[in-house]
Amino acid sequence: MKFLAVFVIIVFHRNWTGSNPAGEQFQVDSWFSWVSRRVVPGDLRFLASVVVPALLLLIFSWQLSGWLLGLLWLAISLLVLLYSIEVVDTDIAFDDQMLWLRSLRDGEELASLHQAQSRFRADITYEVFQSLVPAVFWFLVLGPAGALLFALCQSYNGYLDEDDEQGDLLEPFLFWMEWIPARVTILLFALLGEFGRTWSVLKDSLTDLENPAAACLHDAVRPAIGLTDDASVEDFVLQAETELVYLKDLLERSLWGWAGIAGLLTITGL
Repeated sequence: MKFLAVFVIIVFHRNWTGSNPAGEQFQVDSWFSWVSRRVVPGDLRFLASVVVPALLLLIFSWQLSGWLLGLLWLAISLLVLLYSIEVVDTDIAFDDQMLWLRSLRDGEELASLHQAQSRFRADITYEVFQSLVPAVFWFLVLGPAGALLFALCQSYNGYLDEDDEQGDLLEPFLFWMEWIPARVTILLFALLGEFGRTWSVLKDSLTDLENPAAACLHDAVRPAIGLTDDASVEDFVLQAETELVYLKDLLERSLWGWAGIAGLLTITGL
């Protein structure tokens, strides 16, 4: 059932256009506000707002796992996963970047172009990862409660004021919730892309306990060969276009790689 849930949600993620209907339907800020008015200590507010709902769902989903051949559990899993992911239109993002590249003319400062391309590469890689992968990973570990836990942590982090002390508690929590999924994703990058260089990045990332997932993922998709100092803008555009085609394909294949992981877990009975 986990494989089927992950497969369906990846199909939805890759093909749905527009906003996430579940995200629009379920607004949790009112829930967070209701809890904050009744629970004073900050740490307890986090537990009541985020951990308790996930724990209750964990218990509830265990009870439902055998009902109606698991179909009720599957329905709840799909609903929670749908709420937990974000819809990212990568086609538009990559098309816009291609249009920008093709609008460049000689005379542009090459260093600033490299920075813009690097910034896009880092942003789109993390955006695709964060929109789906952590929710799927924690779903595979804890069932729908795991996906809900990650989604509520993300929402609660956005709900907090910048100077709220609870942010100091939540940031390391989110860091570790992304740490393992990011390393598994880099492994998929290695298996599905440039194995040698990406494998080296993976080995280094396993001992990296400081840099966020976004930085590690960017290192994994960074081009192995850069342009020479005397390269022209035309050379930059040609290389960048080739890189974008490769990156888009790699990101999409890595998402389907998570469906493969779910399938392996199902076959092994985990």
